Amino acid sequence: MRNALRCCLVMVTCRLMALLCALIPVIGSARLALAENEAGDQEAAGEVLELEISEFDRDHWSFQPIERPPLPAVERSGWPSTAVDFFILRRLEKRSLAPQPAADRATLLRRVKFDLLGLPPTVEELERFEADKSPLAYERLVDRFLSSPGYAERWAQHWLDLARFAETDGFEHDKVRKGAWRYRQWVVDALNQDMPYDQFVRLQLAGDLVGSEDSIATMFCMAGPDMPDINEQDLRRHDKLNEIASTVGASLLGLQMHCAQCHDHKYDPISQADFYRLRGIFESAVPPLKRDRHVTELASYSDPIVPRLYGRGELSNAGPRLKPRPPRIASSDEPLSQFDNKNPRVALADWLFLPENPLTGRVIANRIWQHHFGKSLCENPSDFGVIADGPSHEMLLDWLAVELRQSGWNLKRLHRIILLSSTYRQASHVGFDGSDQQRETLRHAIENDPENEWYSRFPRRRLEGEIIRDALLSVSGQLNRSYGGQSVLPPLPDELVSTLLKGQWKSSEDPEDHVRRSIYVFARRNLRYPIFDAFDRPDAGASCARRDRSTTAIQSLHLLNSELAFDAARKFRDRLERETAGKDDAELLKHAFRLAFARLPTEDELGKCRELLAGEADRREALLIVCAGLLNASEFIYLD
Repeated sequence: MRNALRCCLVMVTCRLMALLCALIPVIGSARLALAENEAGDQEAAGEVLELEISEFDRDHWSFQPIERPPLPAVERSGWPSTAVDFFILRRLEKRSLAPQPAADRATLLRRVKFDLLGLPPTVEELERFEADKSPLAYERLVDRFLSSPGYAERWAQHWLDLARFAETDGFEHDKVRKGAWRYRQWVVDALNQDMPYDQFVRLQLAGDLVGSEDSIATMFCMAGPDMPDINEQDLRRHDKLNEIASTVGASLLGLQMHCAQCHDHKYDPISQADFYRLRGIFESAVPPLKRDRHVTELASYSDPIVPRLYGRGELSNAGPRLKPRPPRIASSDEPLSQFDNKNPRVALADWLFLPENPLTGRVIANRIWQHHFGKSLCENPSDFGVIADGPSHEMLLDWLAVELRQSGWNLKRLHRIILLSSTYRQASHVGFDGSDQQRETLRHAIENDPENEWYSRFPRRRLEGEIIRDALLSVSGQLNRSYGGQSVLPPLPDELVSTLLKGQWKSSEDPEDHVRRSIYVFARRNLRYPIFDAFDRPDAGASCARRDRSTTAIQSLHLLNSELAFDAARKFRDRLERETAGKDDAELLKHAFRLAFARLPTEDELGKCRELLAGEADRREALLIVCAGLLNASEFIYLD
């Protein structure tokens, strides 16, 4: 009811604001002029006239203090495995819905390995897991995958999307940033070391101040697109600082700060001064820029630059001085009054993780949930403002955020709680051997929870382009699992290379580098690796919290006809012939299905594949067709 009332009031406010739009330049200019007069010298900075943060503003769910909610009462008391399940089950029962039974072991193994490591399970892993009858078998499986180096090679990409990471500038010349790969490697290493989230963020905001060896982490702030060759270097710096403030606001606080670059936010309680105060935290860490020179890390400079508010966001319209501060809405006044202006980046890192700050924990807990279920508890993972829909399970989100904070910001612990839940272990569909009761339960869930908002089943979802490529290489026996190091450049089709400037994509000399994991493939802004581009990898032009999910003919054609996919089919055939030498076609096909789908073929599938092998004059050619068919199946690129 409270959110509904807020939305109605916001709509009315929007209409009133539309009537006042013509007055904004006049009002804004007058307010800035008055603020400049009142600001006086630097000691009196920060006296900008702006609307106070009201109790009504703070009443929005995301700005409320976080407290651990009690576990709700449920009727099916035997179903919950972790605290997560009580919140999910309570909502299901209120809507006369029932959860699905647990998925079978093969499905669970495939799900959790792709989820945590981004790779298909091996036949050996499948046999071992199916043979382990211990009630702790699944728990041990989760722990083993969480401790694997592949965990960070999978999960680092989620953070790199937020950090708008690429190794080139973008724009016309798309010049290479030498050493940019070191930031990608820093993220991978930090996740594998199970670095607490507060330390992880602290080093990316102020690594040069709190640990000299970790200044590479501050590339997070500078990772966005850049134009080093433009004439107006002061404008370049202005835009870079604005982009840093926008990225920090969206990725760490779930606030669309960029909307306030030119005027007060139209919906959220974020003033233009709030934006430039946040920007001011980084003002002295980005020096005056020089043409054709990259600045990839933050640093402290002897000449501190005084933050200002820029009217209408224009560099030529410098307004009053401001004191560096986080946005006022994100915590009470007391922590802001104690904010350390002498070390503002360190102070920001401290402030983000204060108990009084309700946003940081909610935002990252929501992101972790999002990547396990394919969707977040909130509509937009980087917008916790008043226009975006609130969370489907507000109490669950708060419970996760409090748990994360009280565990010392341990991300792997949060992963484990979610993965061990009965909610996560639900089936996404009913198999061939399912009962009539199971089919009826699923039918009822689909009819009454069509968007799966209440998690009445596990949400089936497609794998990302990077993971599809890794799966192709893994199943075909080609994947090079070498860890870390500089980025590699697999070969590109000639027609793509011809669209680049000379020397912009020189394939790595060592063929083994061509089949390394996708996290290590060179990230160019102006030309994404083809399979990544086809399957919706963002362009790194801005922080990306949620990838698009398109379904296009290009995707199917790529998996059918690209050299990557066809070569994988050939190598898959060679692997099958090698590993099943001396066995009949039935055993070969069973091995193929277990490698591709982590299951045995049905009798119908087995029969049709055997007919194809027996009916072709060239048996190797027939087996190649079977392999290509398996790698092009929907089941290969979707996760149940």
